[in-house]
Amino acid sequence: MKTYNSSAYTMPNVGCKIGKVYQKLSSQLEASLAESGLNITASEYLVMRVLYGNDGLQQCEIVDTLGKDKASVCRTVASLARKGYVTTEPVSHKCLRVWVSDQGRKIQHLIDNVALKRHKALEAVVNAGEMDIFVKVLDQILDN
Repeated sequence: MKTYNSSAYTMPNVGCKIGKVYQKLSSQLEASLAESGLNITASEYLVMRVLYGNDGLQQCEIVDTLGKDKASVCRTVASLARKGYVTTEPVSHKCLRVWVSDQGRKIQHLIDNVALKRHKALEAVVNAGEMDIFVKVLDQILDN
């Protein structure tokens, strides 16, 4: 592992590496979505995956589940609604409840296939034990 040769900073730049990993995984996900013929972004994919398991969530619950900011989730839900994959209903003047539409259910098998493909690709690089440790370390960083 390379380190920075500075008296002020001697640790590897973990934040940059995590950012690079995120960008790489996002790019691979976007490519898999395109190969599957799905006209959705990586952010839309994440929201749909959450809703398939928990239909009828409020946007704030999606925010909490994904750890994304409210504005980003709001834009993503609006885009999915324009594409016909979700329907929304106001809960208050600031919050919407989101359901998967019939059209959104029709693409669920494609989204599930992309998820499986991405999971298998990651397993080919990182074994289950390493992944458990990696997630544990990330959780420790997030919790402090």
